[in-house]
Amino acid sequence: MRLDSEGLRELYQTGTARSARPSDDNCLTEDMLAGAAAGELNQSEREKVADHLVTCSDCAKEYLAIKSLKSWAHDEPANDSTPLIALPSSENGRRYRTNVDETPARSRTVSFYFPYAVAAAAVVLSLALGALLISKSRENQRLLADANNRQSTNNTGDSKTAEELAQSRRLLEETTRRAEQESAARRVAEEELARRDAAQNRNNQRSPERSTERSTPDVNVPIIDLNPDDAGRGGQNQTATTIQLPSDTDLFTLILNLSGDDSSQAYSLEVTDRNNRTIWTSRDLRKSPYNNFTVAMRRRLFPGGEYRLKIYGLRGGRRELIEEYAIRLLYQ
Repeated sequence: MRLDSEGLRELYQTGTARSARPSDDNCLTEDMLAGAAAGELNQSEREKVADHLVTCSDCAKEYLAIKSLKSWAHDEPANDSTPLIALPSSENGRRYRTNVDETPARSRTVSFYFPYAVAAAAVVLSLALGALLISKSRENQRLLADANNRQSTNNTGDSKTAEELAQSRRLLEETTRRAEQESAARRVAEEELARRDAAQNRNNQRSPERSTERSTPDVNVPIIDLNPDDAGRGGQNQTATTIQLPSDTDLFTLILNLSGDDSSQAYSLEVTDRNNRTIWTSRDLRKSPYNNFTVAMRRRLFPGGEYRLKIYGLRGGRRELIEEYAIRLLYQ
């Protein structure tokens, strides 16, 4: 909505009149208004008067009247017998001495009032708009700061998530590498076992009598009971337990006792030589009710020498070493 001069004047007069304020104790005195009209105030006093005139239409009206009377006073000599006159719209009845008649003063006051009232109202509106703009600017700055803080928090969260993903990726790569190593070891063992079986089949074809003899029951089969502590359990350089067998022994049985109870899901056996090369392996090892395992071994597959028997258990999808036995076979 656009306001004309009359609307601005009414807005300024209504909003800044003494009747619209709780008290008029802060209004300017007659001396202050007279000094301002005569230009006799210092810098701080002029600023105080200007600030008050913006917010008080009554004092602004009185100041304009005094200003106009002062200008007339310079044109005509002052006369002490000139009667006092009341300024227009002076609610508190202030009077000032002047050397002009009442009728010209009132006409001049009215002529000067309108443009200054419009200017004062424009100043009030400008100040209000300026305050509103400042408030909006501060609100925008606060919102911008909040947005920057949220963005910084999101960036921190993204960096942590990236670090966690990188760590998970490294763990996955390590697990995959170990699984590939174990798979490669199993393949090597299976290939070695296949070569031994193939060699055994060739020998059987060459010696049918010997093959028939092995298919008959064996008697006087030695049985050796091994405990982890007695079988040289420990590192690669641990002293092996010596097992002496008769010279005509072809088959012997080992009983592998556990040092404690174990509840693995499945078991496997791996036999290696003194150079840690896999000679034979089995994934069908079953634990007996007596907390031990049995394995029958033939002389042609395990000639005299040092061997290590390793029992693995399957726990949580991973193979773990449970017991290890170091032995030395001697055929007398």
